[in-house]
Amino acid sequence: MTKAIMFSIIATAIGMLSGPSGLSSANTCQSMDLVKNKELDATPVIAECLANLKYTNILNLSPGIYQLLTPLVINKAVTIETTLASGGKNCSKNTGANCAVLAIGQMPPSTPNIMPIEVTAKNVHLRSMAVIGAGKRNVSWEQRICLDQHARPLGGGIRVKADQFQMTDVLLKNFSCYTALEIGKDVKGARLSGNVIGPNGNHMIRNMWSDGVTIHDSIGAVIKNNVFTNNTDVQLIFGGCVSCKIEGNVFNHSNLFSQASFAELMLHAWPGTSGNFTGSVISGNNIDCGTNRSCGYGIMIGGEPWYPSKAFGGTVKGNHVSNALMAINIDELTGPMNIQDNSVARSGGIANSDCGIKNWPDFNISESSIKFIIKKPKYYSSINTKKCLLGRIDNKKGD
Repeated sequence: MTKAIMFSIIATAIGMLSGPSGLSSANTCQSMDLVKNKELDATPVIAECLANLKYTNILNLSPGIYQLLTPLVINKAVTIETTLASGGKNCSKNTGANCAVLAIGQMPPSTPNIMPIEVTAKNVHLRSMAVIGAGKRNVSWEQRICLDQHARPLGGGIRVKADQFQMTDVLLKNFSCYTALEIGKDVKGARLSGNVIGPNGNHMIRNMWSDGVTIHDSIGAVIKNNVFTNNTDVQLIFGGCVSCKIEGNVFNHSNLFSQASFAELMLHAWPGTSGNFTGSVISGNNIDCGTNRSCGYGIMIGGEPWYPSKAFGGTVKGNHVSNALMAINIDELTGPMNIQDNSVARSGGIANSDCGIKNWPDFNISESSIKFIIKKPKYYSSINTKKCLLGRIDNKKGD
C-alpha cells in the first residue's frame, strides 16, 4: 500500500469520526451551546444540526434549557437524547434535573393546526430528556390560543405523523391545552415506555383541558410502564388501536380540581376513526384518582357521555381502578370485547353530571353493550350514561 493511499484512508476515517462541521465525534452539535440557557430561539439551530447529521443518527444534547419559539419539524430518522451531566448524573424523568429540556414558549399562530414539535419521519426516538411548556407563557396568550380551534394545537406538545416513533424516559409536562403527545391516524409501531406525562392543562377552565397522550387510530402500538399524572381532559385516549399493548401504566391525580380529568384510560372512536381494538390487550394498569376522586371515569369504553361512539375488539383484563366517580363504564360496545378480572375500589356513589345528580355504580355496562361482553364480570350495574358526563366544573357544586 502506498503512503498516499494510506493517508487517504486515514483522512477518510478521521472525517467519519469527526462528522460534518459543527458536530463532534460524540454526536454533539457544538452550535447548540450558542442557544443553551439563553432567551433565543433554538429551533433553527436544532433544525440545522439535524440537517447536518450524515454519519450518525444520534443527536446528543447537553443538559440545559433550549427555548423553542417557533415550531420544530423532525424530518429524518434520529435519536435525540441527553448526554450525561457533569459527575455522571443521569437525566431525571421525574423532575427534569440534568436533562436537555426543550422548553416550548409562546409561538405565533402563523400556521393553522400545527403543534410545537412535528415528527414527520419514521424511526424517530426521543430518549432521556424533557419537553415542557415554558413557564413564561402568559395567561392571555394561553387563552387566545386554546380558545381558537385552528391555533389550539400550539397549546400542546408533540405530534407524530410517521411510523416506529419511540419515546423512552421522557418528561412531558406543562402544556396549556389540546394534548401533550398526539399520534396520528394509521401510524404504526409507536412505542412509549418509562415516561412521565403530566401535569398538563387546567380542568377548571373550559377548553384549557389537555390529554396526556392522544392516539387516533394506530396499529401495533406499545404503551408500557408510563406514569400519567394530572392530565386534565383524558389521560390516555384511543380512537382505535389494532394489535396494541397497553400495560403496566400508572394513572394518578393530586387533590386539586384544576388537575382533575374526565377520564383516565379511554377506548372509543371519534368521527373518522374506527374504534377497532382487535388483537389489543389492555392489562395490568393501575388507576388511582386520589382521595378527592379527581376523575370522572377510570376506564371508559365507548363515548356516550360525550357523543355517539363505538368500540369493539380486544381484551381488557387485570386492571385496577380506585377513587373514581365511576370506576369502569362501558357505553357503548358495537362488537365483542373480552372484559375480565378487573378490580375496583372506593368508586361510585352520588355525584352530579350533565344529566343531574345520581347514585352512580362503580362498574357499569350499558344494556346495549351486555350482549358483546365475551366473559361477563361477576357483578355490574346496567344504566345508560348517554350525555351524562361526570367531572365537569359546572357540576361540581352538586357533588
